[in-house]
Amino acid sequence: MLQLFRDRMHRDGGGFGTAAVWSQMGLDLASSAIKERMERIMEVQSWTKQWWGILVVLMGVNSLVFGFIAMNSGYPDVAIRVGFAPGALLLVGLALRRTNRAAATVLIILGSLGAALAYWVIYTVVFALIIVVGGFRSGKIGFQGSGPEIAA
Repeated sequence: MLQLFRDRMHRDGGGFGTAAVWSQMGLDLASSAIKERMERIMEVQSWTKQWWGILVVLMGVNSLVFGFIAMNSGYPDVAIRVGFAPGALLLVGLALRRTNRAAATVLIILGSLGAALAYWVIYTVVFALIIVVGGFRSGKIGFQGSGPEIAA
């Protein structure tokens, strides 16, 4: 690039020629930088779309697996609401994204919200139980007198 600039300045430089070379090089630099930046953004967006697709598939499959576990454990209502419904919404939405983007987006958002809410509730309860049971076992939580007492 430096050699090209030197050759242009040698050939066209001097007076208004110098201003013309600088302006042409500046425009070329600006347009090339914009073009390169846009190509990089499109490349990043392509990877982002692929990762979001992988995340949606994993959430959908995880929801369906949880639904089967809940169904086999004797909780059909939980299986349908927490497992099968969000999982089906996510996977159907992902399947529709090439043909009907608007419907696919709505289904993926609804399935993600359902799965996220369900997982938040489930994991909050599970972690709370783990903490409480662990506290009872270690003796940090106990009952004395009229109510629960937490040891320091």
